[in-house]
Amino acid sequence: MQHAGPEAAVSEDSAITARRRLDFWLTVVVWIVAYVFVCGLILADPDLWGHTLYGLRAWNQGVLAERTDPFSYTAPHAVWINHEWLTELQLAWVFTAGGNTGLWVWRNLWVLIVFGCAAAELRRQQANLAASTLLLLYGAECLSQFVVFARPQVPTLALFTLFLFILKRHADGASRREIWILPPLMALWVNLHGGFLAALGIIGVYALLDIAYRLRIGWMWSRESLRLPLAGLLTGLATLVNPYGYQLYVMLWDHLATEQFVVEWQPLWAARQAPTYYVPLVLLALSLPCSRRWSLGDALILLVIGSQAASHIRHVSLLAAACLVLLPGPLSDSLPRLFRHLTAVLESPGRWYLRVLSVCGAAGILVVLQIRGTVDLWKNGLAPWDVGVESRSPVPGMPVRAVKLLNRLELSGNLLTDYGWAQFIFWQAPQFKLAFDGRYRTVYSSQLEAEFLSFQRTGRVQPQQTPMLDKYPTEIVLLPIASGAANYLSQRPDFVELYRDDQAIIWLKRTPRFTELLRHRNQRPFLPVDAPLWQSFPGDTRP
Repeated sequence: MQHAGPEAAVSEDSAITARRRLDFWLTVVVWIVAYVFVCGLILADPDLWGHTLYGLRAWNQGVLAERTDPFSYTAPHAVWINHEWLTELQLAWVFTAGGNTGLWVWRNLWVLIVFGCAAAELRRQQANLAASTLLLLYGAECLSQFVVFARPQVPTLALFTLFLFILKRHADGASRREIWILPPLMALWVNLHGGFLAALGIIGVYALLDIAYRLRIGWMWSRESLRLPLAGLLTGLATLVNPYGYQLYVMLWDHLATEQFVVEWQPLWAARQAPTYYVPLVLLALSLPCSRRWSLGDALILLVIGSQAASHIRHVSLLAAACLVLLPGPLSDSLPRLFRHLTAVLESPGRWYLRVLSVCGAAGILVVLQIRGTVDLWKNGLAPWDVGVESRSPVPGMPVRAVKLLNRLELSGNLLTDYGWAQFIFWQAPQFKLAFDGRYRTVYSSQLEAEFLSFQRTGRVQPQQTPMLDKYPTEIVLLPIASGAANYLSQRPDFVELYRDDQAIIWLKRTPRFTELLRHRNQRPFLPVDAPLWQSFPGDTRP
């Protein structure tokens, strides 16, 4: 009996060690499933044609970025402040070198930074299996809505996560020297995408909290006390390392400080979106009430990012990434308090199989979803590493069939289209000048933007005239069939419908140069053009 105590202790230690080893490998499995789920499929963002084309044009001209607009007839040669020029050079290079596979690898390498930071924080904060599973699987489901597209926002998501990861480690005292990586990283980020402003916000929060803490304990000048404020100052100065200097800030202020019509910039509650957009908010709700592992800095960061996510759908991805970095500890602390009985059952030494089944069941849902999406595209001739282009729906579907007809008829001139289709046309039909496109506030004036928005609302207000058709020399109009402006065009006597399919309609203005074509149309209408439902980027619009 004297040896029963030590033997029992050894047995218990062995059980704990075995459970931790099992939890580690289950977490590895979950991490792999989550990463593969996020990176498996890739679709063409409506602006991907433009971003790749702008990079190719700059590359061929031997410049960093074009300074004036070469594409529009409403704002010819307007000043163009391109805050994504470095991303576009990357896209041009990877597409030239590796085609669709190159774009797929490019996207996945950026996403790997996000999941790498998540893995490091899960380990450093000693996250339990339940918290790791929830953060990785549900985080992956949310992030997949944003990174399924190859777009400049992907580098912003990766660098935002890396910045937050470094600042969190610095605040926790896990590392001090890493903070000096931020200025050179910012010099890179400021040329990749305008989302670098988010990093300035989180650096400011951490720096102010650091200063407040040192004032509270009695400020003493030292290298340690100056490290974070100085790194923050250098990071802010690094934002000026761009081709436009302070003018980049002027453009971004105009871009962000006024109301925008793009759905991603609408409040979370104001537009229809996937339920998974609310996942980060649910994770916060699970962590906040019962955890004792919160820090003031983490809470403020999540509050700021959470308010931005609620105000702008696009920022939900940043909140999901912030949860991966900041919540492993708090969520691990709160879940056993919220679900005491379930935790006791799953952590019982003889119930290890329940842990395996629970984790594998949750991960299996993502696996099934991944297989389903992959098989659906494979049936249409696309491999998982092909960048898919859909040709039936409105944006992000592209008007492949309509543009194919325009090219077959060898039409050219001034074309007005949906802003989400414009950059597809830049690539596929460069003979056209366009009225407005997805670069909107980097090129077009606020007045022109207002005129374009007014045109989009014509289906409801039915004006006699609209600047897009009556002020500017618009000759051809290509619109989604379900748009309100399409109803308005059908009532304009000076525009004649040329072509219609189940996705798009083309109108021509009654001018002498289209007389013969319209006569042919009256005698023999143009039937819907054939095109596959899915194609690989950039899509085929050859006649």
